[in-house]
Amino acid sequence: MIYTTGTIAISGNTLTGTGTNFTAAGSLIRNGCTVIALTSPAQVFQITAIGGATSLTVTPAASPAIPAGTKYSILLSDSLSVDGLAQDIAETFTMYQRYMSGFADVMNGATDVTITINGVAVTVPGQKSLAKKGANNDITSLSGLTTALSVGQGGTGAKTAADARTNLGLGSAATADVQTGSSDTTSGRALTVGAFGLGDILTAGPGISTMGAATPSGFYGSYGDGYGELGIADNLTTLVINRGNRPTRIHQSYTNRRTWFSYYSGSAWTYHEAYTTGNTTKASDGTLKAASPVARIVTSQEQNQRTDVAEDGFSWCGCGTANEEAEGVHVSRIDVGVYTLTGSAGLASSGWQLLPPMDPGGMGELGIVEAEDGDNGVLTIRLFKRKYILSDDGEMVKTKGAPIDVPLNSWIDVRLDMPEDSIWKTKVSAASMDNPDSQPE
Repeated sequence: MIYTTGTIAISGNTLTGTGTNFTAAGSLIRNGCTVIALTSPAQVFQITAIGGATSLTVTPAASPAIPAGTKYSILLSDSLSVDGLAQDIAETFTMYQRYMSGFADVMNGATDVTITINGVAVTVPGQKSLAKKGANNDITSLSGLTTALSVGQGGTGAKTAADARTNLGLGSAATADVQTGSSDTTSGRALTVGAFGLGDILTAGPGISTMGAATPSGFYGSYGDGYGELGIADNLTTLVINRGNRPTRIHQSYTNRRTWFSYYSGSAWTYHEAYTTGNTTKASDGTLKAASPVARIVTSQEQNQRTDVAEDGFSWCGCGTANEEAEGVHVSRIDVGVYTLTGSAGLASSGWQLLPPMDPGGMGELGIVEAEDGDNGVLTIRLFKRKYILSDDGEMVKTKGAPIDVPLNSWIDVRLDMPEDSIWKTKVSAASMDNPDSQPE
């Protein structure tokens, strides 16, 4: 047996191989083997030490030196002594020991393992890094998978779509299609932000005068469209509840803070205004009255005994309080039962104007009140005792008695008109200017 792989060069006692593998398992290259350099004439050496896959120490020293690229032969069975046989056997066992050690590493490895087979390094995955097949006969492509992977393993733990949704905690919405647009009314679809005005800033929608039986439920923004229907030029937010050709709507005025309900008969809308704290006031006896700019007159803030006189959006303005729409008026006490109010445009031109002090216990009026417009917009309000006289016809007639101040447990209600440059009207005008479309034609 000979070993002739590659070529060699020898300088002195050092042999250097090219393309050789002197340490390959099972090669049987060992100390004592004969190396024949195929030069002319041939030179013979004996291995005294193996330095690596490409390095041997030989004796005697080469003379002359043998150049690189020289062919050679190593005699592997030139010594049949007991010692040589023992070395061959030891070399063979060493080779198998290396193989077994490498296979053990492969079987127990949790990562990739590199082993050397016939001098060639091979990297393979350790067996502990491979998934166990179990009932699955082809783990490589999962084409034979019969046992579902659990959620913890990155699967769904199910073999059907319905069971997978259940295991993943998904409800019926997981199978619903999403709307194709904010106005898509297809039944059963999942809503998007902005659908029918939900969850989005309202942009201009259909005017309330153009809505009809087919208008879908939703929130709509209408600018200035209520002038003809509601008598206001304002920005409206409208909620439509359509029950099938008979929609109901709720309209909220942006600046006037008024609310209307409207109902569709099939051909026309009917409007009803809702009465709230935004458009009503409580009289001194607790009854509700339609309101706009309203002032409440008392004897003085210090002597007043009614804490609710400054509630419901009313603020003190001298000897009285005023709501937000009447902001800017001032009330003064001039004499017993005589009060002046400045900053308004006089008494309301329509609806109720004056309410006398009322008994909070429900016993009726506590006096007779009258008002007089004066110069420079000054409104004078007077309060008198109730006086009853017997008429010529024998009837009891209520008339004015002596002047009295407002009872400490009550107040006088005055409903006003306000000038165009009032604080409230200026605010409303500024808000309307932000949306020019809200102005009436």
